[in-house]
Amino acid sequence: MKKSVSLGIAVIALVLLAALVVLPVSGVATPATAVTTTSPAASGVTSAKPFISATVSSSAPTVGDPLTISGLATGGNLASGVQIWIFAGHYVSVTTVPVNADGTFSKTYQTATLPPAMYYVFVQSPSTDGTFDIALYDAGIYSGQVVNTRTKSTVFNFTGTGSVQDAAASKALSDALNQPGQDDIYTKLTFQLSATGATPAAVITTVAAPVTTAVPAAATTAKSPLPVEVTAGALVISGCCAALFMRKTH
Repeated sequence: MKKSVSLGIAVIALVLLAALVVLPVSGVATPATAVTTTSPAASGVTSAKPFISATVSSSAPTVGDPLTISGLATGGNLASGVQIWIFAGHYVSVTTVPVNADGTFSKTYQTATLPPAMYYVFVQSPSTDGTFDIALYDAGIYSGQVVNTRTKSTVFNFTGTGSVQDAAASKALSDALNQPGQDDIYTKLTFQLSATGATPAAVITTVAAPVTTAVPAAATTAKSPLPVEVTAGALVISGCCAALFMRKTH
């Protein structure tokens, strides 16, 4: 009879020990799978595909305020730099700006002699061949013949008979840069130049899409359904039962 009771106690002790082995101890974390993200800039890997972006220092400057156009150009052949077009009415100016080793570029313009108006800005990259396929025939103030440098043909005029200005010129230049057979890429902006003391008119702005950053998954902590005190007590009871069983059987 005593052997049966001892055997039963031993079996219970072994069951408790097995349960404690299977259940995780309270407070011990189970490591979660790490989630990591690496940006192209951090890893040193850059895309070979041509890319260009630009911003203007103020969307509503006053005549006399300096205006800076800056941005980033990557990929392709940028040995010739980028072309910045600024035009409003019969005024047009095209400037070639060098690109730094890190892809950045910047050009500051003086506005003291410019008439108040809505100005259109195009920033053009020569893409893979390093050649501007669309250019101004005679770059500078009040020069107006836009040409296709591949075909040597006139695309449109900013001045003279049949000329186009402002929004129509912006569309004509976009169409020229998008036509088949040329690989230049571009981005465009606007700014409203106001007279000193005047209230700036409404400005058309483009809002960039927000950048989403991946957040690493939080580690999860698995806890035993039994408190630490109960777990420790069960271990002690199991040990005593096992010792008692060993004594009875010898």
